[in-house]
Amino acid sequence: MNIDYFDHRILTGVINKRKPLKSDVFTSFFRKRPPSAGELFELHVKSRNITMLPAITNTAPGTMRKSDIIEAGAVKAPRFRPKRAFSAADRFKMPAGVNPYSPLDDSMSRAIAEDMDLHREEIDFALEIMCQQAMVTGKITLYDMVEGAGAVPKFTVDYKRPLAHNIVLTGAAQWADSASDLLGHVDGWSLMLLEETGFAATDLLLGKNAWKAFRHHHDVEKYMDNRDINVGSLLPHVAKKIKGAWNGLTIWTVAGAYTDLDGSTKQYLDPDCVLLVAADAESVIEFGLPVDNDCAGPVEIFSKGFKQEDPSGYFTIAESRPLAWTKQPGWTVYAKVV
Repeated sequence: MNIDYFDHRILTGVINKRKPLKSDVFTSFFRKRPPSAGELFELHVKSRNITMLPAITNTAPGTMRKSDIIEAGAVKAPRFRPKRAFSAADRFKMPAGVNPYSPLDDSMSRAIAEDMDLHREEIDFALEIMCQQAMVTGKITLYDMVEGAGAVPKFTVDYKRPLAHNIVLTGAAQWADSASDLLGHVDGWSLMLLEETGFAATDLLLGKNAWKAFRHHHDVEKYMDNRDINVGSLLPHVAKKIKGAWNGLTIWTVAGAYTDLDGSTKQYLDPDCVLLVAADAESVIEFGLPVDNDCAGPVEIFSKGFKQEDPSGYFTIAESRPLAWTKQPGWTVYAKVV
């Protein structure tokens, strides 16, 4: 097997050109930024108020606009570095349609693409969970794997979502009660987003129990529009989670769970809760520089391969350093409605 196939330049080019396999609901609310040449980000968090730009008079010099509502903190981008064995026998696998007179080249290209897709799937899933935590909890907890101790929390990036944006409805206010003012709740929360970020609500994400109460509520059933769902550039499996439009909002359903590094099972969105989002607020994904001597410059994902003599085999490694960043932490309202 030619080791040139595993040159880090080739593998890095392949993995970054492959389409994301698991770009999902929460990732779709963030905009990817160009990769950075550093690993440390100064996160600026903006909240409330827009200050007027002062005018320059004939008697006084112009002044720089100042604000006491911007907080900054330095955060090092986390590292995700999956490693995978690449079996030498894979080069002999020939699916239907492969040219039998060049089996090494065709099967090798296919195997490398599949290997890079598996790495990308793991990294994309980690990024989805990071975006989910930033939106649902307003903070991201990062772990280190320590031998003998398992997953140990390393640090938490707290984006300081206002406490008033965490809401619990009780009694007759819950959406399962026919007398509840569902429309009034959502309109009130949308105004909270507008006051905090300058942007109105655009999307409403619902857990499965919240969705059941929502779709049967009299404030919804007569006005829910699911005749023309514009999914834009969303992947098909993501678009299927969109249920329609209501009160100027795109309605999503979110269900399922994942196992966190600490071994606990966590819901993507609590079944009894909803998440109201102002998608026009500034939320981005930054990429730090991978920590590898062979990585020569900024890249979303770096990959390389290496050979092992005994037992004989090749291995591939991918590394990415993404960090989801909600620059306007008041862009979501999280409410328990059932």
